[in-house]
Formats: sequence, structure tokens, C-alpha cells
Amino acid sequence: MTLFNTLLLREWLQYKWAWIGLIAGPILVLMVLVPFSQVDGLDAVSPEPVALVAGLMTLGLVLALTLAVSGYQLMGLARRDQQDRSIEFWASLPGSHGASVAAPLVAHGLLMPLAAMAIAVVGGGLVGVAMAVKEIGFVALHQMQWPALFQFGLWLAIRLAVGMVLAALWLAPIALALMAASAWLKRWGAPLLIIAVAAFLKLYKGEYAAEVVARVIGHQMEGVGRSLVFGVHNMIIETGEEGHLRMEAFFQMLYQFPQGARVDLAGALQYALQPQFFIGLAVAAGCFWLLVLQRQRKL
Repeated sequence: MTLFNTLLLREWLQYKWAWIGLIAGPILVLMVLVPFSQVDGLDAVSPEPVALVAGLMTLGLVLALTLAVSGYQLMGLARRDQQDRSIEFWASLPGSHGASVAAPLVAHGLLMPLAAMAIAVVGGGLVGVAMAVKEIGFVALHQMQWPALFQFGLWLAIRLAVGMVLAALWLAPIALALMAASAWLKRWGAPLLIIAVAAFLKLYKGEYAAEVVARVIGHQMEGVGRSLVFGVHNMIIETGEEGHLRMEAFFQMLYQFPQGARVDLAGALQYALQPQFFIGLAVAAGCFWLLVLQRQRKL
């Protein structure tokens, strides 16, 4: 565990400024742009809708950037220690090759996105409040339903945190297969695997084997989606004619969201209790073993 913590610390020391810029940069830029911005298509007389729309847009932007960078970094982790010639140093420390492979996966694939989500929820709240003040004035601070917005933000963070963990587990067999291909076949490994699977599905389209592969991959990606956006209907903001917000429907959504998030969370967890989810984890474990084996062969 000491080596594992040291390896996590290595990831933080090596990437901390890039992570800080990636997460805090968009929030700061959006905060600076608040005086020059407006929420288009939303004619609201209450500050809560303005704050919520601006906050969710900030959260979505940060998460999109973070997940894209995280996926890119993961594809290059398999051969990083060989490329920078640090593998001998890390292998000389007391510990296992499994820890050396697992630590970057946990840091880039789980801890960094979770931290980005938590910071983006708080930062998005600040951007949303600033946007409400800009649109309505400082009276918005007195009119704001703070308890309802706080509960919304809290349960949104909880729902996203659990959903991101579940999505990572659903995606693990695909991501680790690409990483294993990259580790064994170098930079062309992941593209070759993708091309090979696509070619197989194209050439044998309509046959049983291709249909099974397509169904399995599709079901895995459906699990990713259900983990993150299964309850998106709980966050729909309806407008009436001429863009006027239906305030009654909005506040109903706002106050009912914590209960909906709890129900949705239980549904996401229950959806994962199926054989394919655990078979996928077994496949991911096999790909992880291939990564460890490839690392051992390089010493």
C-alpha cells in the first residue's frame, strides 16, 4: 500500500499543473466571461433557472474536457515507463508490477475525473450564482432558494460520482483491451484492434458470431450510458410559448430531484447486477494481467 500511495503521488506530481489547468481553467474563463454573457432562450423571472443552466453548462464543459484528456492519457500509459526509461527505478522499489500498473489507471481513470466533477459542481455553482446576479441583480441573492439548490448540487454530485465509478467498470474491459493492445503492439496496437473488430463486424455482418460481438459491445456501452444519464429526464427544464419558463414545472423538478436521484441511483446499481457486467470485469482482469505480463517482460 505504501508503494501504491507513492505511485499515486507520482501521478499527482507529474500531472498536477495540467490537471489544475484543465479543471480550473474553464471555470475561471467562464467566470470572467459572465459580464459579457447571457442565457439565451430562457426568459426567467427567478434566479434559480439562470443559476442552474449556467452551472450545468459549466459542469458539462469541465467533464467533457476531463474525460477526453483522461481517455487520451490512459491509452499512453501502457508504455510510458519504457519510453521515459523509468521502469528500472520503479521496479527496484519494494512492491509488485500490479501496483505499478494499477496506480496510473486509478489516478487517470477514476480519481482525476471524480475530483474534476466535484470541483466543477462547486465551480459551476459559483458561475451560476454570478450569472443570476448579472441577469437579475443583487436581489437574486435574497430571492435564491439556497436549500433547494444546495440539495440539488449535493445529490447531483453523489449521483455523478457513483455513476462515474459504474461507468468506469462498464468501460473497463474495452479500455483495458485497447491498453493491452497498445502495450504489446506499441503505438499501433489500439488502432489495429479497433480496425480488426470493425472489419470483423463488417465482413461477417448478419452472422451469429458478429451479432454476438456487436451485441456485447453495444450492451457494455449501454451500461456506460445508463450509469451516467439514466435519469436525465429528471433534469428537463420546460419552456412554454415564446421561451417563457414554466416556473411551476421547474420548481417541481428542482425540489423532486433529490428523491429522483436516489431512485435513479438504485436503478443504476440494480442494472449492473447482471452476468455481462461481471463477465466484463473478468475480461478486464485478464487484460490487466496482460499489461502486468508485458511490463515484466521488459525487465
